[in-house]
Amino acid sequence: MQKLAAEFVVAADACDRMQKEFCRDADALLFRKFAKQRTIKKGNRGGAQGHYAVTPSGELLAASSSADSKVLVEMMKQGLAKWATLSREKRLLPKSPDPKAAENWRRKEKLYPDDGLALRVIARDQKRERWPDSNLDYAWFRKDEARALLPAKPKKGAKQNVPSELVQRLARFHLLDNVHALNYTFFPEEAIEKARLTSTVLQVKGDLVSLSFEGETRASMVSPKKIGYEPKLLGRATYNLKKQKFVSFELLAVGMRWGLGNCNQRHNPAPALMGIVFTLAGESPAERLPPAFVSRYGW
Repeated sequence: MQKLAAEFVVAADACDRMQKEFCRDADALLFRKFAKQRTIKKGNRGGAQGHYAVTPSGELLAASSSADSKVLVEMMKQGLAKWATLSREKRLLPKSPDPKAAENWRRKEKLYPDDGLALRVIARDQKRERWPDSNLDYAWFRKDEARALLPAKPKKGAKQNVPSELVQRLARFHLLDNVHALNYTFFPEEAIEKARLTSTVLQVKGDLVSLSFEGETRASMVSPKKIGYEPKLLGRATYNLKKQKFVSFELLAVGMRWGLGNCNQRHNPAPALMGIVFTLAGESPAERLPPAFVSRYGW
């Protein structure tokens, strides 16, 4: 697969916006052009999600939404074979795309907190129910928000109740049942029954402040879906006072989740254990994807 991938310009993106007919952005129009050419085969998941081999002009070469790596390899071979038969006119757009066009639909990415805190968020079930059994999102904090996670005057034993609005943001938009699919039902303010997170300074060594986190949240609602999550929170982190940034961060939420979200494809709504872990995100472009609900942050 890696050898075949060298023959492609590989890209990945979320198709939720692009597959909607009302979206008229250039990338969405191109996506729907080739996505509508796909024939769904037995065993594929359907919908617009999947893997595509396409030309820059939007000509579909091959496609699959199977999770089987062998099927993907075969799809890539088919795509390359068809590419070899196409003329230059079929391969390319009649004119080069506007290099500034992406600025119109990539506004959320400009909110990335370079001087703040970006966390990778992974949700996972204790017991596997179906494929996949984990899912990924991101959580962002601006510089002042990240600093509010520790006491204003850090010294050993000092405690800080993390501002309520930050803990509620975690509970509403990140402590969600996203294990089997990105759930587009978040918790409204009135669904948050408790949200507390306390940081304690364990040690101050030079510019480095070692912290522990402890807390709990509970969110529950019955409409439009009966869902909820009640985890305990534990974590640790290191903050560099000179750089004014976290250099390590681990926060774990473990508790009972219940109900069925709007697109997580669960079979059983009965309460079960779910864990969510927050760790520092990397620096690659793939790790700078906006949080699913960043538009709700109020930034």
